[in-house]
Amino acid sequence: MAKQTLLSLTQNILSAMSSDEVNSITDSTEALEVADVIRETFDDLVTNKVIPEHQSLFTLTALGNTSKPTYMEVPSDVDRVDILKYNIINSGDTQLSYREIKYLTPEDFLDTILSRNSDDSNVQTVTDDSGVKLLIKNDKDPEYYTSFDDVTLVFDAFDSAVDSTLQASKTLCFGVKLTTWTHTDAFVPDMPADMFPKLLAEAKSVCFINQKQTPNAKEEQKSKRQSVRLQKDKWKVGYDQTSRNFGRRR
Repeated sequence: MAKQTLLSLTQNILSAMSSDEVNSITDSTEALEVADVIRETFDDLVTNKVIPEHQSLFTLTALGNTSKPTYMEVPSDVDRVDILKYNIINSGDTQLSYREIKYLTPEDFLDTILSRNSDDSNVQTVTDDSGVKLLIKNDKDPEYYTSFDDVTLVFDAFDSAVDSTLQASKTLCFGVKLTTWTHTDAFVPDMPADMFPKLLAEAKSVCFINQKQTPNAKEEQKSKRQSVRLQKDKWKVGYDQTSRNFGRRR
């Protein structure tokens, strides 16, 4: 099945239920209800499944705050960070040198940085918005990061001889972008073409129950078959999913 518009999916389901034909999802209350079910089904599918098309490279957002030199933010359109690297290039050098920054749980991160001596010349005290004081090294590149709020990332160190704060241009991240939805006739759900049968079958099954108060066994069977097939044929390119480390909540 090729990708379809929201209107086409809605018309397909209405036809299966022997409902009135529409030329727009706004033509009838039933059409709008069906379109709402399609959206809910889409959200459920993409929330519970990593879709390769939704993965992307991106950079972090720099705060440029010298009082919090190791603080950066995850862009608002990013759902999850899977890989985070930082360019540890020395001042005056031209060759890129990316180091993967390791994620630590907040507990492990605090254990690591609070074991430092605040009197050392290379240890800088940074006050978090919560009022808690963190001990950040200012003479080396970052090795670890964590997040206390699922949005702001806090790193353990920065090299003040190179930059006054960590730089967005030196970050290289890979992860999952958030999906968007436009409730219009021409909107095409952002998912692979081979997932549309699953979307249609599940939405149709729900609509039969909601609108007709009758389960549709045939569509439920189609949905189960599509689930099995999609599990077998999930990735176009091999990808190691064991490195998941930091995710933001939807």
